[in-house]
Amino acid sequence: MNQTTRPAAKSARRPAPPLPKPATRRLRVYAFDPNASLDLSSAKFSHATIALAWDDPAEEPVSIGPVNEYLEIIDYDPASEQVYAPLDLNAPEVLGPQGLTPTEGDPRFHQQMVFAVVMNTIKMFERALGRKVLWAPEWDPQTSAYRPTRKLRVYPHGLRQANAYYSRQKRALLFGYFKASDTAAGADWIFTALSHDIIVHETTHAILDGLHPRYGEPSTADSLAFHEAFADIAALFAHFQLYEAVYDFIERGGGALDESTLLSGLAGQFAKGTTGRPSLRDAIETKPDPQRLARAVEPHERGSILVAAVFDAFLSIYRARIADLLRLSGMKLGTGEYLHPDLIGRLTKEATKSADHVLRMCIRALDYLPPVDVRFGEFLRGIITADTDLIADDRLNYRLAFIEAFRKRGIVPDNCRSMSPENLLWNPPAHLPETVDTTFLESLNLVPRYKRLDIIAHAETARRKVWYWLTQPEYRVANVTLQASLAPFLSQAREVFAASDDAAAGARFLKEHRNYLLSLGGQNKDLNAALAELGKDKTHFERWITFLELLSSCGPPLMRDPSVDRAWEEALGIYFQPPADRPLHTIARKRAGLPVEVHSVRTTRRAGPDGQDIRQLVLEIAQRRRGFLKVATQEAQDAGKGDDRAPDFWFRGGATVIIDLRDGAIRYAIRKSIGDDERLARQREFLGQAQGTSFTYDRGRTEEPFALLHRC
Repeated sequence: MNQTTRPAAKSARRPAPPLPKPATRRLRVYAFDPNASLDLSSAKFSHATIALAWDDPAEEPVSIGPVNEYLEIIDYDPASEQVYAPLDLNAPEVLGPQGLTPTEGDPRFHQQMVFAVVMNTIKMFERALGRKVLWAPEWDPQTSAYRPTRKLRVYPHGLRQANAYYSRQKRALLFGYFKASDTAAGADWIFTALSHDIIVHETTHAILDGLHPRYGEPSTADSLAFHEAFADIAALFAHFQLYEAVYDFIERGGGALDESTLLSGLAGQFAKGTTGRPSLRDAIETKPDPQRLARAVEPHERGSILVAAVFDAFLSIYRARIADLLRLSGMKLGTGEYLHPDLIGRLTKEATKSADHVLRMCIRALDYLPPVDVRFGEFLRGIITADTDLIADDRLNYRLAFIEAFRKRGIVPDNCRSMSPENLLWNPPAHLPETVDTTFLESLNLVPRYKRLDIIAHAETARRKVWYWLTQPEYRVANVTLQASLAPFLSQAREVFAASDDAAAGARFLKEHRNYLLSLGGQNKDLNAALAELGKDKTHFERWITFLELLSSCGPPLMRDPSVDRAWEEALGIYFQPPADRPLHTIARKRAGLPVEVHSVRTTRRAGPDGQDIRQLVLEIAQRRRGFLKVATQEAQDAGKGDDRAPDFWFRGGATVIIDLRDGAIRYAIRKSIGDDERLARQREFLGQAQGTSFTYDRGRTEEPFALLHRC
C-alpha cells in the first residue's frame, strides 16, 4: 500500500526578542599605581575593576574619547605636540576583556584609567549628596553673567613635570608625567594619570570647586588646607572600597588597621619617584598633638592634621563595629594570632562599611558649611549637624567618635560652649520667619530632573529667581481699602519681573495695566511719562525697583518696609542697602542697592538607614568687600574718604541657607558676616605674613592655586 507523504508546512520565522543590555560597563584599572603591581605583597590585589552604569537613560551614551555627560578626555601632549588616538570604549576588543589590560606603555589605557576613576569618584559623591555633580560655572565678562560648564576636560598627558592639578581657568584636570629620580619607583617614567590616588584627589578638587567656588581663595590658613585635606580624605577612603586589599591587610595585621600600610598611604609611586619616601602622605601619624595645628601653616601639613582626625574617627568606629566579633572569637587586635577566613571576611566587611559611612558623613557635611572662609572646626559642626538631620539617634556614637578625634588633634570650633554634640549643631536663624513663602518655593519649580543639561539650565534660572527674591525691596500696603486690589496685583507683577526670561516682559505687563496704574496715581501728571520710561531697555530687577518706587511716590499708600530686609541681612551676614549705622563704602554701590551674589541653588534628597527621607533646598549667598593690607587705608576706604582704589584682596561674607522642602522651614543660615572686622583683621594678618606659602596664595590674585600647591 502506497503511502503518500504530505509536505510539511513552512513555519514562519519569528523575530528574536531584543537581548537585554548589560547592566554595567566594567573597566580595569590600577587599584593603587603601577608600582604596587611590582611588589609581591600587593601584586595579587594591585588591579581592580570599576563597574559603571552601561546605559543611563538620563545621560548621553559614552562616545569615542572617551566622552560622556560629565567628561571629555582630550589626550594632547603639549611637551611633544602629539595628539594620541582616542579610545573607543564600545569597540569589541575593549568590551570583551572588560577594558584594556592595565599597562604603563599604552596611552589608550591611560585614557581608560582616568575616565573610569574620575567617573567612579563622581558617582561616589552623588550617592552621598543625593543629586548630580555640577562643575563650577565660568564668569563671562562680556555678558557679566556665569556660563555653565557642561563637561570637565581631562588631559592624561597635560604637562611634562612632576605635577597634576585641577585648573580653575580651564575647568580641566591636567595630569603630568616625568622621569623618575629614584629607582624605588620601579619605572623610568612616572605617569600621574596611572595613580588611583592622584586621580581621585584632583577630581575631588573639581567637585569641591563646583560646590564652593570661593574655597580656593585665601582667607586663613585653613582655606587651601581644607581643599587639600578633603581631596586626600576622598582618595584615602577609596582604598577601603577595595575588598581584596582590605582583606589582605586585616589578615596580616591581625584585624588591626592602625599601622602604616599601603592602605593608609597616598601616591606611593609618585613619592618614590621624587623623594624616595614610601608615600606622599600617610594618614597614620604619631600620637595626636593638640598644639600642632597652631604651628602648621603649609596647606599640605595643615591638611594632614584634618585627614588624621578623620582617620582616627574611622578607626574608632571600626573598633566599635567589630567589638562583638572580637568578644565572640576571644581574640585581640594586632596580636598576630591566626584568624579564621570567615572572621577575616566579617572584619573586612565591617572595615569597608565603616569607611563608606565615614566618607558619606564627610561629603554630606559639604552642604552644611558657610560659602566662604571655611574653618576646620566648622567642618566638624557640619558633620555633626548633617548626620543629626538624617539620623537622630546615634546609637553607635559615630558623632562622638568624630568629636573626640578632632579634639585630640586640636581642632575646636570657635564660639562653642562645649564639644558636646548638641552644642556643635548649627542653630536655626533668629529673627526670620519660621517658613519660606510657599509661593516662592512653587515659583522655583523644584520638580525632579534627571538629565544634567536640564539640571544645569534650571540651576541658572533658579539662581536668578532667588537673587530677585532676596534683593528686591519689601513693600507693604498701608491703606486697608486698597489691600484687596493692590496686593494681588503686586504679587502678579512680582512673578512677571522675577520669573520671565523675556527682556520686554515687564514693559508689556505695565502697558497692559497702564489704566489701572493711572487710576492709582490720581492726578499725577508725571505718572504716564514715568510708565513710558519703564518700557526702555532695563533689566527685570531695575524695572521692578523703578515700578515700586513709582507707585510709592505717586499716591498709592505703598510703603517700604526695611524691617524685613534688615532681618535677612542679619541672618545672611550681608547688606542689601548701605548700613545706616556704619559707612562701608568698600562694598560696591549700585542704584538698586548693594550687589549680592547667589553662588548656587541646589536641591538634595537623602535616605537614612531607617527609612528617613530628607529633602532640602540649599542656597549659597555671598557678598564681597574691598580689603587692604594697611589698616589706615582700610578705614579711609570704608569711610568713603579714599580714591576707590583697587583692593589688595577681596574679603567675603555670606551664608548657606538650608530649607526643608517638606514644610518650607528655614532650618539653618550658616553665615560669615561681611561686616566682621575681626575676621577681616585675621585675613589681613594671614596674607601679610611672609611665610613659605605666600607665593601660593599671592594675596588671592592667582587663578591657579592648585597648580602651585602640587608642584614638586
